[in-house]
Amino acid sequence: MDRARLDHVMAVVNAQLNSAGYDCIEAEWSGNDRILRLFVDNLGGEGGLALDGCVKASRLLQEVTALDDMIPARYTLEVSSPGIERPLRRLEHFVRQVGQTIQVKLKDKVGDRKQGVGKLLGIEKHGAEDEAVLTLETEQGIWSFPLMSLQRASLVYDWSHG
Repeated sequence: MDRARLDHVMAVVNAQLNSAGYDCIEAEWSGNDRILRLFVDNLGGEGGLALDGCVKASRLLQEVTALDDMIPARYTLEVSSPGIERPLRRLEHFVRQVGQTIQVKLKDKVGDRKQGVGKLLGIEKHGAEDEAVLTLETEQGIWSFPLMSLQRASLVYDWSHG
C-alpha cells in the first residue's frame, strides 16, 4: 500500500477516533501478513497511550466499513501505542521533536541520499504544511529535505543512556 493510500486510511481512521480523544499518527501496511498497523496516541500527543486506550481505539474502528472497503479481502487490524521510538508524520510531530535524533526514509533521493539519521536542527515553513523543509545534522553533514518527500520517520532513542 503506497503512502497516499496510507494517508487516506489515516484520514478515515481519524474521522472516527478524534471525537473520542485519540489521534492516529501513522499507519503501516504489512502486505505479506495482511496487517494494517495503526499507531494511535492521545489527541495532542501528551502522555502516551496505555493498553486500555489501544483497546478502546480498536473497538471504535471495528465497525468502520469505509476502512474495510479500502482494503480488499481479509486483513488484521493492529492498534498500537507509538512507543519511545514514535513515528513522526505531520509537521506538528516534527516541531515537538526539534533537537532530538530522528531517522528518516524518503520516497526519492534528495541530495544523493534517500535515508539518514541525525539531530533535527529545525523546520522552515513555506506556505502549506507539506511545503515545510526539515534540516538534520547527520554524520555526513547537514541535510535538508521537504516534508512532502518523506516516506517514514521516527524518533531514535539512545538506549545506551536509558
